Amino acid sequence: MIKSGFDVEDAPSETDDVGASSDTTTDTGAARPAEFDREAVDRLQRSLPETTNLRPAIQKLTSDHVDLLGSFVDGFDSRREFIRWGQRAVILTLGELSGEWVADRAFAGLDLSVLVTSPARERWVDDVEELQPPDRAADMRRGVVATDLTPACSAAVRRLRWSAVEYVSDEDDTLQPDPDVQQHPGMRPSLTEVHERQRWALDRALEGFDSLDALSVWGQRLTEASYAEVPDDLLTRVTVDEAETSRRYLVVSPHDADHGPFFRESFAAEFLLPAFARAARKVAKRAGELAEQETTETTDKRM
Repeated sequence: MIKSGFDVEDAPSETDDVGASSDTTTDTGAARPAEFDREAVDRLQRSLPETTNLRPAIQKLTSDHVDLLGSFVDGFDSRREFIRWGQRAVILTLGELSGEWVADRAFAGLDLSVLVTSPARERWVDDVEELQPPDRAADMRRGVVATDLTPACSAAVRRLRWSAVEYVSDEDDTLQPDPDVQQHPGMRPSLTEVHERQRWALDRALEGFDSLDALSVWGQRLTEASYAEVPDDLLTRVTVDEAETSRRYLVVSPHDADHGPFFRESFAAEFLLPAFARAARKVAKRAGELAEQETTETTDKRM
């Protein structure tokens, strides 16, 4: 399933006149990096006006979005790492990027050949000749940032803009929190809590379980991690209706290396990520805001 910025047929060819050639240089002659140009981005962000941050939650969320999109442009070592990125993305976009969006790409071989940057990308095409050059693949990922990810980030900021606390004080400017020292997405601790529970549930599913009993208890914890958005009958389907498949792939066995990891990744993408995105939307809607000061001694939970 090739969508949006991944459309190979719509990508400019070497003969297309689009204002820039399709090699590794732009019309200004500067090299187009195959990775996110953090040096240029840092220079840009250092030029931001030094105005008072009256709604620091928005600045914090936007900074997290920059990091999120930068990691997407960089690409991923494996399908598994893309799925893990997807879980982080649904939290940071407050559920505006759907879990189905991530799942669609996790099941599309040609998409994965663009997303994965390690030699493992060869497994996602029938012929290595179908692989895009690294700079072209990076430009395709940038296309997805423009068409799909940036709109999701914008929708998240739109959702937060009026619920974000405005810190105004004529007498004490120390009441205005610094966005750079905030620990939580959008300054909402509940989003960090649900992120950590989701990440635990996702990683356990990707690694597999030692027994069916461990799988059953994981299913109960999954309800908590998904804010009860996971299908009610998922555990029944996994442990009863499809018990043989569960024993073979979700419960780790000596023969696990054959198909187990791929099955568990597919299971997580199809069933967990959509529920996680719905949970992020529900939590963000009612989450409270916490302003942390620079002197506060807390464990860094920046995602």
